[in-house]
Amino acid sequence: MRSFIKKDLLIFWRDRKELMTVLLLPIVLVVVLNFAFSGLLGNDEESGMDLQLAVVNQDDETEAMADLQEKLTREASLGESEAAALVEQASHADPVQMLFDFLDSEDVTEIVTVHQLEEDETIEKAQAGEMDGILVIPNGFAADSLYAAFTGESPATSLVFKMENETMNTSALFQIINGFMEQMNFQFALQAAGSEPDAEVMLPEGGFEEVEAVESHSFSLTQYFTVAMGALFSLFIAATVATKTGEEIRQQVFNRILLTNSHSVLFLIGKVVSTFFLAWFQMMFVFMFSQAVLDAFPDRSITFWLGTIGIVTLLSLSIAGLGAVFTAISLRVTNIDAANGIFFLVIILFGVIGGNFVPVYVMPDWLQQIGEWTPNGRALVMLTEWIQFEELSSIIMPSMLLIGFFLLCIVIGLILFPKRGKAS
Repeated sequence: MRSFIKKDLLIFWRDRKELMTVLLLPIVLVVVLNFAFSGLLGNDEESGMDLQLAVVNQDDETEAMADLQEKLTREASLGESEAAALVEQASHADPVQMLFDFLDSEDVTEIVTVHQLEEDETIEKAQAGEMDGILVIPNGFAADSLYAAFTGESPATSLVFKMENETMNTSALFQIINGFMEQMNFQFALQAAGSEPDAEVMLPEGGFEEVEAVESHSFSLTQYFTVAMGALFSLFIAATVATKTGEEIRQQVFNRILLTNSHSVLFLIGKVVSTFFLAWFQMMFVFMFSQAVLDAFPDRSITFWLGTIGIVTLLSLSIAGLGAVFTAISLRVTNIDAANGIFFLVIILFGVIGGNFVPVYVMPDWLQQIGEWTPNGRALVMLTEWIQFEELSSIIMPSMLLIGFFLLCIVIGLILFPKRGKAS
């Protein structure tokens, strides 16, 4: 077995051009792309989010309580005294005022600037690109929301969020407003389900809750390119090893091995082991260079590096399995050049849907889900979560999937591997 592994490593070592390409090209791409796209994905730490929100308030605050009392007596069939008591209680929980208090809170104003405008002026500013989103508070919103809270019915009037184009800023605004509404509705539901009629309504507070138990780190552009390029070029090693198999077929190496009465499967196992070592060394070289030159992972603990090495090892294992499939196919086909072309197309496809060429969030959801089943896509997700949270529980199940991918590829490789005298 040692002779087979040594043979494959020497074949790769003697092709110095291929070796330099595998080792240096990802480094060059990481450096070039890092400087070309600096400032994105949190690389520019001083650049904060500045969201512009236009609010159009069409609700009449002075008439809201009167409308609520009328709805309670007319539609809910409550007595005048009971309806008046509920209105008095509701006067301390005006949803419109709660919304403005939330938007004026210190945490929200750090990232959101609120403009109270008329609808016509708001639309003009949105079309000119001055506003990231428009929030319309329709007439009757406060009365309908409070009536729904007291009766348990669905509200007839809802806030309206408008946008000129869907961007990351508009999505962030929508999530902020939607989070407030969910919290407010939850508090109203609790009050309606378990409190006495004269109980005080718990008002939702603006801002963001910080969970102290979970420490997270930012995921920078430099880290993304390091992970993406390392995983991508490690995939190319599987195809490269298969290409070397084609050269061995032309030189009758495989047939000479059979003449020595060595078991043919040892040839495949040698390819698997050499692919594993080459892929592991290539990825670790990219990580170490990025850390030494670009300081991609500053102030990280030994635990972080041990986890990173573990994920790299699992990815290298899955790539070694893929190399076994490519090698078995190379021994069966009659046109090795056509097979090599197909291998590289498969690698390119894996790289695209796995997020190595572009971030996965720009792709459709269904394509993202498919990409996570590729070894490089799964490893990219694992490394992203590990870099941010360093939670061992988040990588246990994905690790099983990578091991399963390796075992599946080994089984396929053994099935496709030609029996003695069957190699093309």
